[in-house]
Amino acid sequence: MSAPVLPDLVVMQLWLHVGWALVLAGGGAAVLAQASVPMPLRRALAVVLGLWVLMPGNLSAAYWLGLAFQAPSALGALAAAAVGWTALRPLAARTAKSTQTPLHWEAGLVLFGLLLGWALLLDTFAQLPSALYPLGFGQPALLVLTVLAVLPLLQAGAVRRASAWLAPAALALYVLLRLPTGNVFDAVLDPWLWASLHGLALRWLYRRWGIKR
Repeated sequence: MSAPVLPDLVVMQLWLHVGWALVLAGGGAAVLAQASVPMPLRRALAVVLGLWVLMPGNLSAAYWLGLAFQAPSALGALAAAAVGWTALRPLAARTAKSTQTPLHWEAGLVLFGLLLGWALLLDTFAQLPSALYPLGFGQPALLVLTVLAVLPLLQAGAVRRASAWLAPAALALYVLLRLPTGNVFDAVLDPWLWASLHGLALRWLYRRWGIKR
């Protein structure tokens, strides 16, 4: 088996800061939106969170987050940025976005992410017949994930939704820069994103159950 292709050390350090800046700024904006914080303050705090992460050394939040959680996945950072962008848009646009019904491909990708996360968790505790995580350094895993990421774009109306481009963009970053670790599973999933997928799935199920009631 050939040695895995790892990202350049400088690129890894840069992504550690940029990735967490997107996660904290985007996630912070989304949380503030749920708390009905006024838009000017919401935007100011999102900028502060992003700049805090970009500070050098142990003054940066990325330093401590990196020690605890390493770097975020490319997909997680891009998803957080997309959520934050939506939270910082005018109320009418955000309301229209929130009322959109998830498409079948969105639900399918969320389900796949949940199952992949559980499989990787079981692999971490050596509960699978064979190791799963090392497969992420090979080309077959990249090919499978690329097909799953691109297929949704073939569905009518998907190309007009920003969420349809998140997974392909994350895989493109992985192919170009091997972010964040050289393993494709780390490019599309991390613990925080996995936890968020659980919350998203539960919210969809609650909405569906509430409509049926």
